[in-house]
Amino acid sequence: MKKLILALAVVALTSNIAFAQDEEPELMAASPEYVLGLLAQCKSDAAEDEVEASEINSYLLTCINDELEASYYEPIKALPKAG
Repeated sequence: MKKLILALAVVALTSNIAFAQDEEPELMAASPEYVLGLLAQCKSDAAEDEVEASEINSYLLTCINDELEASYYEPIKALPKAG
């Protein structure tokens, strides 16, 4: 009987752990100040990488979203307006 209870407990624990690992972390929106800081950083990177003017907006959006994703924030859809 003890083995049956132990086996059921193990099954319950392992199924709960497996279920918890399947969940995606809930992403939060980054603060506007943080996004503007990323914009400044990405502009600096773009200058170093000599990104062409015709591709700068796409580069900046990708750069910012890569940084946001690495920090578990929601991506943005448009570049922020610098104050």
